[in-house]
Formats: sequence, structure tokens, C-alpha cells
Amino acid sequence: MLKKIISSIVSCSILITGVFTLSIITPKEASASSYNELADRPFMGWSSWSSIRRNPTEEKIKAAADVMAAKFKSHGYEYVNLDDYYMLDWRTTVDEYGRWAVDSKKFPNGMKALGDYIHKKGLKFGHYVTLGIPKAAVDQNTPIEGTPYHAKDIVDLSKEQKKNFNYEQMYAIDYSKPGAQEYIDSWAKQFASYGVDYLKIDGVRNQDIADVEAWAKALKKTGRPIHVELSNNLDIKHIDTWKNLSNGWRTDHDVEAYGTPYLVTWKKISKRFDDAAEWQQHAGPGGWNDFDSLNVANGSKDGITNDEKRSYVSLWAIAASQFVIGNDLTKLDDYGVNLLTNDEIIGVNQSGVAGKRLYKKMDSQVFYQSLPDGSYNLALFNTGASTQHVNIKWEDLGIKGSAFVRDLWNHQDLGSMETGFTANLPTHASRMIHVVPASSLTISPKSGASEVSPTNVTFKWSAKLGAESYLVQVATDSSMRNIVFDQTVSDPSANVKELDKDTRYYWKVSSVSGGKETQIGIYSFHTEITTVPAKPSGMLATRNNKDSVSLTWNPSFGATSYTVYRKKVNGFGVSSDYTPIAENLTATNFMDKTAKRHTGSTYSYIVTANNTISESAKSFEAKTDQQSPAQVAALTVFLSLLIFSKLFTIARDRFKGSKSSIPQRKVA
Repeated sequence: MLKKIISSIVSCSILITGVFTLSIITPKEASASSYNELADRPFMGWSSWSSIRRNPTEEKIKAAADVMAAKFKSHGYEYVNLDDYYMLDWRTTVDEYGRWAVDSKKFPNGMKALGDYIHKKGLKFGHYVTLGIPKAAVDQNTPIEGTPYHAKDIVDLSKEQKKNFNYEQMYAIDYSKPGAQEYIDSWAKQFASYGVDYLKIDGVRNQDIADVEAWAKALKKTGRPIHVELSNNLDIKHIDTWKNLSNGWRTDHDVEAYGTPYLVTWKKISKRFDDAAEWQQHAGPGGWNDFDSLNVANGSKDGITNDEKRSYVSLWAIAASQFVIGNDLTKLDDYGVNLLTNDEIIGVNQSGVAGKRLYKKMDSQVFYQSLPDGSYNLALFNTGASTQHVNIKWEDLGIKGSAFVRDLWNHQDLGSMETGFTANLPTHASRMIHVVPASSLTISPKSGASEVSPTNVTFKWSAKLGAESYLVQVATDSSMRNIVFDQTVSDPSANVKELDKDTRYYWKVSSVSGGKETQIGIYSFHTEITTVPAKPSGMLATRNNKDSVSLTWNPSFGATSYTVYRKKVNGFGVSSDYTPIAENLTATNFMDKTAKRHTGSTYSYIVTANNTISESAKSFEAKTDQQSPAQVAALTVFLSLLIFSKLFTIARDRFKGSKSSIPQRKVA
């Protein structure tokens, strides 16, 4: 297989203060696919199948691209994938060369125009095909582009039809016949002309290896880099073949809950725990396991609880599965968006390491990624039907002594833990943490340090054996594109002056020997803060039970603490004033244990960020126990009837009273 050097593995690192930083470490040479140099990391994007299924249109795909560009692109999502049902019925209609014909009613401007639209958004265009040659091509004996051959020259009707999921009657191809490879070449060339960057080949079975090989050859000939994904439920016995011919492979059947009103079920999601363990060793730069799409952002339509949604994303992240959203992007909820755009969780997915299973017990599982810088990402899952204590012992990871722990979902440093970590998890809940052994902490300023004087910063690190010099760079972004300082030094220290206040900086140090540069790491620090923190974003309120509500929000740069405010709103919209219920919080979450549920009433919350300068503006409001319009209408009708009934009773009683006071006529 072709070889490539993967330039960096992104991982979360916590140094002495336990504060998050982005660390980049150079790994050993890694294998890639035999025909392209793609998929350094699991791909991130969106697929039309889960939400649109048989009804894709040009406008729907463009609308999805708009949302991807606006909400997800900045977090690393790239692909907009059109999955199936863009074509006319191939049993009767194909194009002039026997390929699927695009449905012009659904896509009036054609595929190239759609690809151009997606590319102008800075995104990549994904497409779809199944194996074989269509019935209509054989019936019409269409010519094969650029050859003297026709469809009937290459079809093999003695073999069973190819697997697909719509019109059927895709016939087998005899690849020993002249014109067979050229037919696939013409189709690949057409996709390349559309500007396709990703191709899902569906319906792949063990007997289809010759077809996949033909597509691999054809795509290589186009000269266009096209990510190839094989689907679905591939046989692990042939993993070496799938790795040689593609950038990803589906490990199981569809995750969707067909035949129900929901997108997914926990039962289908939980099957991926064993998939993750079984397929882990085969994932890596060049090709990744594909657990199918993530459906966590369409509210109740998703079909699972909020805890299950978080565990769903956590499993895909720790296993380094392809990270593809399946939801309707025009109907997103805040909770799901926060799950899908948590950069620390995305960092786990993009670390370049597929997580191994550490423990599997009756009601819990733990997976871990062992990162090149000596740190670990861990995911703890409660797979049982009741609350569980899920434990990790450092010694089981080979850690001697204490370690620093960070909660990745809540962006919270948990400090030093001596022998291990325990999470108390409700049913189907999970926890994602980053663990750094205390013995590996060797740099200054401490990663994540704050209030660093910008006038004079001295960097120090441990000397590396054989290093002739060191390259030190400082940037304002974690990808190290916006370099503000670049210097080669002979000793393991460097000095930089006159940085800006109120700025997060990243510094990268590499050892240099024999002209070869080896990255030691990338670390972060904040310079002196002189401004009020930004108002917190991503505020969410979730009722746990009749007495408590859980609140979460995103961290604000420069904040040293947070204040939570609450007000109560009755069924008629009359509310009290906001009053503080928690102050001096250092974590970005809080449980309100005094929020008793009352029929017809809701609680509203806001949060502010604080530092030594002042308090930030208030966050957007988050509500719980909200009444639907139907509930409000029903309550209004009920109260109206109650009032009417009371007035009627008063009127009746008055009438009876007045009637009894009239003298009665005596009967003679």
C-alpha cells in the first residue's frame, strides 16, 4: 500500500493546571488507501438519507449546504452528501452511455451546478452509486463511451443481480470482457465532471470485490481526489481488501429506525459498542470505520433521550468513526447542535486514534484512546437500565501515580485524581474525559495558563536527546496559521515580547536534527485580561425530575466565575423578576434542586460570566417545563369554563333567593 507521513495527531492535553490545550504530536508512518492519499482523519459532514431519504431535491440539498456553511463548517465539517434517489427509474431510463439519468424535475440545474454551489460555500460534494449496469442500458444496448462496445457486450445475466435499495435490476458485469472497465471509467469520469469529492458505493458484498476494484481503478484515472466509502454491513474477513480500495467501510446495517416515526433507537445504536471493539484495530489514517449517521438534533423526532444522544456522539467520537450528521438541518434544536459542535469532543474524533475497549461489564463499558503525547481520552458508558457507578483504575491504563482529569463535554477541569476516576451515570448516560499522567508534565508556561504578562513571555521545555536546535512558533489560532513569532534557538527556552492583552495564544515547539523537524507539542496560554467576559452561549435547561433542573452552557473567554439567575412564569405568562440562585460557579453547569414542577408554570434561566473587571451581558434565556400552544389553549378553555360555571352558579343561587322572597298565593 502507498505510505504517507501523517503530519500531526490532534489531541487534548492538560498540563499542571489541568486546563485544556491542543497538542499536536508527530506519529510514525501510517498506511493509506492504495489509490489515493485521503482520509488522514474520519470525514465530517452531512448525509441526506436519514432525514430526506427518497425525496432529495436541488433546493433541499442547497438548503443543507447553507446550514452546514453557517453552523458546522467552522467546526471541521466539510461534506454535503447526496445519498440516493436523485436518478430516474433505471429500469426504463438511462443516459446516452447507459448510466443513471439525473431526475431533472428534482435537480433542474443538474449535478455540476449543485456541486459548484456547494464548493462556493467552501464545502465538498458527496454523491452515491450502487454496483452493476442498469436494466435499461442492457435493454437499449447503449454504447460505452469512447469505445466500440455496448452494454450487451459486458453484461453477465448468468449471475444474480447486484444489491441495491431502490429500483433493483442492476445486472452483473463481466470484467473479463473488453469495454467493462471502460464503462465504469465513463461513470467515474462523469462524477468527476460534477465536481464530486466523495462517493458512497452501496450494496457491497463479498462477491462484489471485482466491482469495487473496477471503481477504484476508474476513480484513480479521473485524477480527482475522491473519498470512497463502502456500504453497508461489510464482512470483517475481507477488511484488508476494503482498506486497499476505500477510505471507509460501514461495519453494520443502517442505524435508522425504519417502520417507526423516529430516526433511530437506542437498541440499534448500542449494537455499535461491539462493532467498535471488533473493528478498532483496522481503523487509522487512510481508512476509518463507519458506524452510520448521527441523528441527535431534531428533538423528539430523533427517538432517544438526551443522555442517549450524548452517548451516541461519545461512542462515535472515541471510536473515531466517520462523523456524519443525518438530521434535517433546517429543523435543528439547540441541544443537538451543541452536541455536534463541541470542539473538545470533535478533537477526540479527529485525534487519529480509534479507541480500544478497556472494560466490558454487564451494565457498563469503557473505551480509551492512547495518544502519542502520553495522555488519554476516555469514554465511560452506562449501558444498563438503572444508574451505575462506572470506574476506571489508572493502573489498568499503565499510569503510575496521579493524573489530571478534564471533563470534555462540560469543558471543566476536575483536578488531580490519585488512583482513578468514578462517574455516577444515569441510564444510558456517558462521560468523556481527558487524562494526563502527572509524570508527563514538563513545559512552562503551564498549558492553559491565564493572566500571563504580554510584555515578556519565557517558554521552557524539556531537552530532547539528539536535538541540534529547536523551532518555536507562537500563533493566535490552534492550527498555527496566524504566526506572530517564529524563531530557531539552540537551548530549550525562548523569549517573546510585546504580545497583545486579552488574547489566547498557542505556542508550538519542535526539535530539529539533521534537517528533520519533529514536533514536541502545541500548548496554549491567555495573556492578561482587561475586558469583561463575553456573555455565555449555548444555555440549556433540562428537567431531571419533579424537583430538579440541570443547566449547562459554553465557557466564556476570560471568565473566572458564573452567576445563574432564575424566574418563574405562570400559565398566563405573568412572571417574577430574575433573581440569582447560584454565584461564584467555576464550572459551566449547575443543578437547580429547588425547581419544583407546578402545573401551568415554567422556569426561565439566564447566566452571566464574571471576572475582576465586571459581569458580562446576560445569556439568552433557557426555559424548562414549557407549555405547548395546545396545552395553553386547553388551560385557557378550562379556566374559562370554570369561571363561566362559577358565574352561572352565582346567578342561579341569586335567582332562587329572589324567587323564594316573593309571597305565595294561598289556595282557597
